[in-house]
Amino acid sequence: MNPYGQGQWQQEGGGAPSIFGALPSVVPSAPNVIHADSVAYHFTNLKSTVLNSTIVGPQQRTLYRVVTESSAPACTVFKDNESRSIAMLQWQPNATVEIRSVAPQQRVRDWLRLSSDQSRRVMEVGGVQYAWAPMQGFICMYKVHTSAPRVLGRIARVPNSVTLELTQEAMHLNLLEPALVATVLLSCGASID
Repeated sequence: MNPYGQGQWQQEGGGAPSIFGALPSVVPSAPNVIHADSVAYHFTNLKSTVLNSTIVGPQQRTLYRVVTESSAPACTVFKDNESRSIAMLQWQPNATVEIRSVAPQQRVRDWLRLSSDQSRRVMEVGGVQYAWAPMQGFICMYKVHTSAPRVLGRIARVPNSVTLELTQEAMHLNLLEPALVATVLLSCGASID
């Protein structure tokens, strides 16, 4: 079950729902940024799916590429701007994820597990749990087990692009690469359970 497909997401212009099915469209009344010093990463040049895209950061600089070769569609590789592999998704027989220096190879459903109430997905990075849950037209990330959760990142689906926005706190917690991988998993439309 995908909890992100059940929300009452508003569509800009009343268009058809997101082709990915897991992401809401940006709600026009939502704040423009999480925090004044947050950083946006845009998944662009989508070649029919976020599984083949370019990740552009500040100053429109290409930082990463997400590549799923047509000759090996069972594998998606995340490469930095020096073509080094930083993460890999293997889709068959059971989807697995591996993120360099963050997560050893494991099943996606274990790394980005569905909560018991099916309201959020929880990932673990550096021994700390972070949840992704729908909020105000976005899929937002926050630290689990804290008395006052703050949004550390959020995902939005906009025309021809997916955007991940992270706070400076998230950057200092080394959440960039895990959040990029989670963004792809939550927006690609593939079954991760």
